Amino acid sequence: GQTLKTKHFGMHVVRSFLGVLSIVLWFYALGRMQFGTCMTLIYTTPLFMALNFIILARLKSTRAPWLMTASILVGFVGIICMLKPNFNSDEFIPALVCLGVSLIDLATYWQMKQMGQLKEPSWRIVFYFSVLGIVFAAVGTMFTGGFHALDSKALGGILAMGLFATLGQICTTRSYAYGNMLLSSCLGFSAIPFSAVMGILLFDDAVEAASLIGMSLILASGVTAAVTTKKMEAAERSQQAAR
Repeated sequence: GQTLKTKHFGMHVVRSFLGVLSIVLWFYALGRMQFGTCMTLIYTTPLFMALNFIILARLKSTRAPWLMTASILVGFVGIICMLKPNFNSDEFIPALVCLGVSLIDLATYWQMKQMGQLKEPSWRIVFYFSVLGIVFAAVGTMFTGGFHALDSKALGGILAMGLFATLGQICTTRSYAYGNMLLSSCLGFSAIPFSAVMGILLFDDAVEAASLIGMSLILASGVTAAVTTKKMEAAERSQQAAR
């Protein structure tokens, strides 16, 4: 019962372009540096976001979100413990690309927030993003060898990846568009512990002490950020009621 028509098509174009550009640059960097290092740099987006909010608070002469920033820093330390980044001299350019991806993602999240304030539904935002991704991928495929037939196993894997990626995008978009951006970015760290648990259960990955410490830090940061956000929202409601 919904429609794909929108009064904010230009914003969809910007969001979709930023999203596709981010993915393309990420895959470029991913193939040219160590996985753990690449993912650690990708997860600097919450740090940039926290800095962004601190600057905005200073400009508006309001209280900076120091506790939320501390939670994000703790979560990032947990990411470092789990991924164990190690920089090589030949990874300087890919590392800069990764940091660029983090900044692009920051701009994307702000774009999502603006669209949420305009009451654009998350599924519509993801739809147009997916359309641009399909067009870009189709053109890119034609210039890099063309299409080929898939067997049932490959087709099943692609369909499953597409399903979970789409659901993940809808959840992420709804979170940033309608929720607290700092909390969403902090809880985004949880992807790494979930991946580690899946690796342990499905692929018999070894359980290392550093990974357990990292998981604990990420869990603690997420809980602290969630509790802090709830207290802030409750205080804001009380102030509004008092007025």
